[in-house]
Amino acid sequence: MALNPAYPVVETAWGPYWTCSGGEIPPDRYVDVGGRTLGQFTAQRGRQYELDQVQAGTSTLPLSNTDGALDPTNAAGPYAGHVLPFQPVRRRAQWPPTPNLLNQAQATGGDVGGQPLGALSTADDGPRILTGTDPVGGQLVASGTAWQGGTVIAMAVPAGAAAGAWVCYTAQPAVRPGQTYTVQLRVRNVSPGTSVQVAAGFRTLTVEDAAATTAAGTTATLTGSATAAWTYIEVTATADPASSGLQVGVQLAAAAAAACTVQVDGWQLEAGAATDWVQPGVWYPIMAQFTEDWPAQWTNGGTYGTVTPTGVDALALLSQVTLDDPLSAEIKSHAPRFVYKLDDPSGSAAVADSAGNCQPVPVANSKYGPSPITFGTEITAADTVNGIFTGAPGPVATFTNPNPGQSIFGSACTYLSLTQAGITGPADPTAAWTRMVAFRYPYGTPAGAAEIWMAADNRRANNILAGALLILAINDSGEFGAATGGTGGQNLQMFPPLGNVADGNWHLGFVGHDPDTATMWVGVDSASWEWNVTADQVPTPGSLTMDSIGAFVDEKARYTYAHFAGDLAFACEFPVSLSVTAQEDLYRSWKNSLTGESTDERYARILRYAGYTGPSDLQTGQTTAMGPADFGGQDAVTAAQGVVDTEGGAHYVDGAGTVAFRARSARYNATTPAFVFGERLEADEYPYEDCQPDYDSTHLGNVVQVTQTGTGQVFTATDPASIAAYFPRTITRDVNAADPNECQDAASYIRSRYKDPAMRIGTLRLHPSAHPALWPVCLTLEQGTRVRVMRRPLGAPAITLEQFVENLNWTMDDRGEAVLVLQTSPADTTPYGVISAWHTTLALPAAAGATSLTITPGQTCASLLPPHYTLWLAPELGLGTPGREAVSVLHQVGDVITLNSPLQHSYAAGESVTEALPDDTATPEQWDGSSTFDSTAFTY
Repeated sequence: MALNPAYPVVETAWGPYWTCSGGEIPPDRYVDVGGRTLGQFTAQRGRQYELDQVQAGTSTLPLSNTDGALDPTNAAGPYAGHVLPFQPVRRRAQWPPTPNLLNQAQATGGDVGGQPLGALSTADDGPRILTGTDPVGGQLVASGTAWQGGTVIAMAVPAGAAAGAWVCYTAQPAVRPGQTYTVQLRVRNVSPGTSVQVAAGFRTLTVEDAAATTAAGTTATLTGSATAAWTYIEVTATADPASSGLQVGVQLAAAAAAACTVQVDGWQLEAGAATDWVQPGVWYPIMAQFTEDWPAQWTNGGTYGTVTPTGVDALALLSQVTLDDPLSAEIKSHAPRFVYKLDDPSGSAAVADSAGNCQPVPVANSKYGPSPITFGTEITAADTVNGIFTGAPGPVATFTNPNPGQSIFGSACTYLSLTQAGITGPADPTAAWTRMVAFRYPYGTPAGAAEIWMAADNRRANNILAGALLILAINDSGEFGAATGGTGGQNLQMFPPLGNVADGNWHLGFVGHDPDTATMWVGVDSASWEWNVTADQVPTPGSLTMDSIGAFVDEKARYTYAHFAGDLAFACEFPVSLSVTAQEDLYRSWKNSLTGESTDERYARILRYAGYTGPSDLQTGQTTAMGPADFGGQDAVTAAQGVVDTEGGAHYVDGAGTVAFRARSARYNATTPAFVFGERLEADEYPYEDCQPDYDSTHLGNVVQVTQTGTGQVFTATDPASIAAYFPRTITRDVNAADPNECQDAASYIRSRYKDPAMRIGTLRLHPSAHPALWPVCLTLEQGTRVRVMRRPLGAPAITLEQFVENLNWTMDDRGEAVLVLQTSPADTTPYGVISAWHTTLALPAAAGATSLTITPGQTCASLLPPHYTLWLAPELGLGTPGREAVSVLHQVGDVITLNSPLQHSYAAGESVTEALPDDTATPEQWDGSSTFDSTAFTY
């Protein structure tokens, strides 16, 4: 493959095998459409200003389509039926350019590429070194006899592994149909006393997952030895025109006669004939998006076809997802079988399944008459502050059955008949399942039992149901629990001592079955208890024939007893045994709308609720306690932006398609630029062709109003001097922090940041195709990268602009031109510090009677101490302990502190010196962890 040493190897790849897959950009199985590119490729992502909402990344990719292969209506094309919207498309560049199309970890056996020794990761962002023979996925191991470097790829091959099995392979590089490729590797068998036959393998696959091209090189017999020599293997093959993905690596040429370990090193995939192995350059992502549409054009009398798919990143997909309230969203994330919210309108004759899987459940009456269910009730409780739930707006259903909690036959009852909706217990009671219901029972401890939900079969004893059953109830101790029984009539009562729930307040009840551990469990709110169960204590599939909510109901005989009365909501069933974490998530989303979680936790939750399954990179948020989740009815991007606004951070989709969330600390801890742009190349500055700064008033603000989302309370910060200079300029922000002090701090920070105009750069044009030294810089730049831009006017001092990258706009064409235009925002002009404990040690001994101390300089004592400041010597000895004393500072010069009075005790070098602490048991180091903004710690 001919290379231009001043231009990277560029791969433009499309994934017809894939759909959007929950927003994931798969790492494998792509078609290289680089040979079809025409005109100008563009890709843009980011935001205009640092306070603006991030925009979805977009791209345009003009492609030749004279053969109609990319025409969605071409039923005879190689991708027929698979030219669709929202398929992954990526562009990446290798720098420096080499013939080797693999990544560095693959090519070097792990020597380069940042992969740790040990088990190989199969994650999408891993090395993508895969295997079909090693059950644990293979390893990178150190080797003193590696073909090159000091590590190798090691793959286990079990006895009997079939011919054709992949010992080691990758499917990461995109395949160009019709292109000839060569694969070369070095292999050896390090298991003494064994022998295995292998060959270099090449295979391409069609979009329908059938083999398109299959080729293997000459068979090599590897005789096992701890000191085995390396054997060179290769294969050359041409990719079929219908290829939509490739696999290259080492295959078994014959079934393995004995278990062995095969090692691989010196791996290369290249276009054309084999050349000398070379370590590849780094593959940098430029764009990873999804094809939004496929606009086509036929010119020259309809003989020349082009298609220009437009791309959007994961933010565009997420913007189409409308989120439910926190509880409904959390329920939906566990793929429920049904969800009867019981929020149906007043007068309803049935309740609807919001999951859309099951029929409406009708309202039914016992033979003794009705006692109507009231729909549309507001959420209330005995304790109207702590006894309610806020994770869903309501309303709820109120059951008014007489004689609640008593074992009395013959009284009227109205219940919900799941039986008539085709639901008779869990779909398979012996499999994993969980039932959940929210309830409020305001009638005190039952005399017998208040049965909320029950399922049973038709078998009777003395005209009373006596077969298999599953009951959720409140017992005569006021405890929530369950009773279960198998077809053999072996019953198990499960009422854990988790508190009295007959208190007129809302509670969330669970019962579940885990066949893997042979247990059933009961949960109330955020606590749970489990029991071991035997097979005859669990109903068998099909044994349950009736299911109802509101009482113990014999639907065949139409009698009821042990009535429930009170409020019910969210009767759900899940086809899994919910974990403790899942139960806790459901409870918190139901109880208080997830109040108290950090910004990164809330951001991750929004992604999960939106169904996003792609890669993410979420920093730990500095806001550790958010207010209630208020995103019901919002699209996922708006909800995520609300989290970012609360954090004061940023979010975006990077060039590899990863959703990134950045805490506010990401910028104030970035104190030095990653790159400097200017004209002094000898000073390691990188050239730019155009710079357009703007002394911008867009975000000038001197009246800042921050609204606390959960309460609506407004916190204000103003700057009179700025108002006088620029007239009132208002900035408003919604901040969903639980702590009002944090809301006020947010207002104060925004005021300090935007009370004066600042210099922004609307255009910074970088031209890597004209200045090849810019390639690794341009390919590395990302949103949030700190840069420095230098301007040196003639006859004037140099101008330094400290900036953060906000927007990246790539333009690359088929003539070899490549331009990256940046838009940036100003970095804060003042450093940050935190109040921490001043502490150090004695650099020299200090004898009793001395009036000065020589201390060890360090980060925690960078400031000069004021006169009369109190210090503790040997504070670890404890207050009032001989050998510890408090001294008063007269003055400080450098590392020498002069005291107001002589020392009472002698101290050795290395003894601790600290400022007076607020708690005698405290240690100064406990505050060091937060002292990370810069190198200054303040002492007052």
